[in-house]
Amino acid sequence: MDKQVPVTIISGFLGAGKTTLLNHILNTENERKIAVLVNDFGEINIDAELIVNIENEVDNTVNLTNGCICCSLSEDLLESILNILERPDLDHIIIEASGVSDPAAIALNLLLPGIRELIKIENIISIIDAENVLELTKGRYSELGIAQISVADILILNKVDLIDKARADQIIKSLKEILPNSRIVEASHGVVPLELVFGLGVYNPDRILEAEPVNTHVHSENSSDHNHEHSHHGDVFSTWSYTTDKILSYDSLRTALKSLPTNIFRAKGIVYQDKETEKRGIVHMVGRRCTLSWGNPWAEQQPYSKIVMIGTPEEVDQKQIKDHFDKHLISE
Repeated sequence: MDKQVPVTIISGFLGAGKTTLLNHILNTENERKIAVLVNDFGEINIDAELIVNIENEVDNTVNLTNGCICCSLSEDLLESILNILERPDLDHIIIEASGVSDPAAIALNLLLPGIRELIKIENIISIIDAENVLELTKGRYSELGIAQISVADILILNKVDLIDKARADQIIKSLKEILPNSRIVEASHGVVPLELVFGLGVYNPDRILEAEPVNTHVHSENSSDHNHEHSHHGDVFSTWSYTTDKILSYDSLRTALKSLPTNIFRAKGIVYQDKETEKRGIVHMVGRRCTLSWGNPWAEQQPYSKIVMIGTPEEVDQKQIKDHFDKHLISE
């Protein structure tokens, strides 16, 4: 294979909303060929209009109208992945972890020789049931619950429509005690921007900034349309951008990305930096995970940096973002 296929691991305790999130993804995403590996295929409840046919009743493989497939996860995770990697033009793999499994164990399996050359873990998402979070963190399953929370790049606090704001704030405070500086997204019915699930443009650095947020609740900080109807649970997301033609310090840039406010969940961009000045730097940040790799040479193009971020609007504005990155520029 000429590329590593990115993998998203979705974790969460029983009943947290993993299947709901998967259905949201499958009903919303129409551009990528996705393979979804689920532990119990019969529980995914894919909308009937999405299904093309059952390809293999033994393996429980369903072809979907949007080009995606859903497969039952066999006892051998690596064998399941190798089987679906035989399909051409696969863009992304989503693994739904069992509600009683530790996602860290899955991630470690994916780092074994022979498989890590073919795939790469892009992010780990853990879903939390807002109504039953105390059972997860303080009850009989607390060890497992804390393990699921601690390994996550992004936490989705699901079913916030069933609790009030004071309760949501209390839960978020408790989660941050377990995982300081965690990125926590509040959601209802598993609806989150897909930019938190996929690393858009990861295989084509020149087009990395072309993909726009696809969730209707995402709007630009610079947009004049702020007349959104939304709940007090923060289901509206904003985007900010930072652009400069000055050269950035590689080391300071990593610090700048990792020290962004915790209500910024996703960042992507092309950067002009001092470690490899002849090539585009490709930035990806999902939750607490941050990567900086090299893209195509600048060639005749004037080097520049542009980073796009997505998050909730509280306590962040465009000026704050600009000031945050400006202080990490190399002085002339």
